[in-house]
Amino acid sequence: MNYKLLLVTIFLIFTSTLLFSQSFNGGILAGVAATEISGDRLDGPNKAGVYAGGFVNTYFTDRSSVQMELDFIQKGSRQNPDSTSTDSYLLRLNYVELVLHYRWDFGKVFSLEAGPSLGLLINKPPYEESNGQDITGRDPQFKTPDLSLNIGMFVSLTERLRFNIRYSNSILAVRPHASGQTYKWNQGQYNENLSFVFFYQF
Repeated sequence: MNYKLLLVTIFLIFTSTLLFSQSFNGGILAGVAATEISGDRLDGPNKAGVYAGGFVNTYFTDRSSVQMELDFIQKGSRQNPDSTSTDSYLLRLNYVELVLHYRWDFGKVFSLEAGPSLGLLINKPPYEESNGQDITGRDPQFKTPDLSLNIGMFVSLTERLRFNIRYSNSILAVRPHASGQTYKWNQGQYNENLSFVFFYQF
């Protein structure tokens, strides 16, 4: 399946529909993400990454709206040497993500959001190193799609500027465990991230 074509097609259909809507809104977003890979037995989130993109939304009641985003986000994992260990590890995963969220305003300042996102890994194989040694491309390989569930909260700073805190976790494993073992809901490694992003509406 051509995931990139599917992602772009869905976004174009949604944005073109909203462009002809009287309640269309759009803007840009930028911030940072603190990320980790669940299942790699490293504490986190220790990997910082860029979070940037654009969004469109429309209200269907006074407080309820749907928002779609096309974002670039840097995910991965990191372990730095410290007083207890000299081991180091770095994994860089770059995704383009299509986000579709329901948002509910419970006042003039705060909003809650929830919904799915579909990410596509664009640096494949991703860069990976262990103890300073490049191990990019080792098995098992990362899967291209990353389907996640997200929850978050918006805080309105001005009429056009909002600050967002969002938690995201993969639904499906993005890479099998090196051993190949699975157990119930633990099917491998999963992306997990906490983002802090500013949204500016035109």
